[in-house]
Amino acid sequence: MKFTRTKKIVFANNKGGVGKTTLAFNCAMSFAKQGYKTVLVDLDPQCNLSRLAVGDNEYEKTLFSSAEKDVFDVLKGVIEGGSDIDLSVPFISVKNGIGNLFLLKGSVNLSLYENLLVSAYGLAASGQQLGYFQTSAIDRYLREKGLNEEVDVFVIDTSPGLSLLNQIIFLGADYFTVPMMPDAFSVQGIENLGTMYEKWKQNWKVTGKALSGNTENKYVLSGEGLFIGYIINSYNVYAKQPIKDHRHWIEEIPQKVKIYLSEKHGRNGLVELSWKNPL
Repeated sequence: MKFTRTKKIVFANNKGGVGKTTLAFNCAMSFAKQGYKTVLVDLDPQCNLSRLAVGDNEYEKTLFSSAEKDVFDVLKGVIEGGSDIDLSVPFISVKNGIGNLFLLKGSVNLSLYENLLVSAYGLAASGQQLGYFQTSAIDRYLREKGLNEEVDVFVIDTSPGLSLLNQIIFLGADYFTVPMMPDAFSVQGIENLGTMYEKWKQNWKVTGKALSGNTENKYVLSGEGLFIGYIINSYNVYAKQPIKDHRHWIEEIPQKVKIYLSEKHGRNGLVELSWKNPL
């Protein structure tokens, strides 16, 4: 383990088709090749990250197998009641990850956990222990497995949108990054994302976090995820420059990112400082 503690990085956007899953996978592969023990965490019920990591054939072969566990098995006890997260659910080794890349498979049944969150978040926001227990389930699994298995980085893929499940994932994140396209929707979406994320943080700060009292920290989501950057994906290039239509939107993005993501959710302008060259 290279880091002093495990890092959780969430890839998120409220729009599908921006290359989020592919970018998450490629970033995780890069971390692994640099020697960091990295775990892909598929928290999208569509399970595209799982398919990408293990391949379509292998994924379909194990789809109905009870032998290979997934994120639903981790949460089943919490969802059905009567028990807690299952820490025995193992990570799956991903081929070509040089022994450093692993996967927690996704599940279509993750939607059952989201149904539970409708009541669980309300309970946690009013300071009730059951709510903290239920909303922290994924975060506690990752924290404990990360510590026990010396994981450096969890790379977390989420479904498109601003769902309650994504809100819980976001509140437990250490860092988040936003893949986007060079188009009008992405430029408009930056403001929407930044504003909603700010509301999520503020609401949690004055409700669940403020009312947690003597509740153990591991049950209370931190709500302090930092924005560490964005990636513009899928633009056509001619003569080493984006084509004209795309360039217009690419030039609009940095200022929007600065106002709604970096200044609201970043730290000390580090995102801007990391930009090697202006667009």
